[in-house]
Amino acid sequence: MNYVLNHVRLDKLTMHPLSITLYGYELEASFIASVRQHGIICPIQVTQDLIIVDGLKRHQAAREVGIVEDHVIVRLDLNDEWSIQEALIECNRHRDRSAEVKLHERQVLASIADERRREREIFQGRQEAVAIGQIEYEPFKFSPYQWEYDP
Repeated sequence: MNYVLNHVRLDKLTMHPLSITLYGYELEASFIASVRQHGIICPIQVTQDLIIVDGLKRHQAAREVGIVEDHVIVRLDLNDEWSIQEALIECNRHRDRSAEVKLHERQVLASIADERRREREIFQGRQEAVAIGQIEYEPFKFSPYQWEYDP
């Protein structure tokens, strides 16, 4: 993991939609009280675009108790949406989650794996097309005459 520690305003951070879908907004009063008393003990992890990867609830609790800025870990290794989603799920593996949340996490990870496999296949097809001298690779193309027929 490649990262830097930065001091940022918490209102600059944004929530990732998948985090909200998987883990929701619900905060326990005892957690808010802990953040009020001790602050954010473990820094929030964010992408370079300040999207929260780990620490959505810490962020919410900090904002609720009036913490304006704090240190965050900026993950330099998260360069695409799939990496962000994977990191978001991996950062929550150690937490107690319902069977429903675990199932949804597995579905998201399987979808990411499928998309990456498809991307590799397209890339490999382009490499093969270049190797045999084709100018442009098209993995599939409909014929413009496919649906025409003479009665």
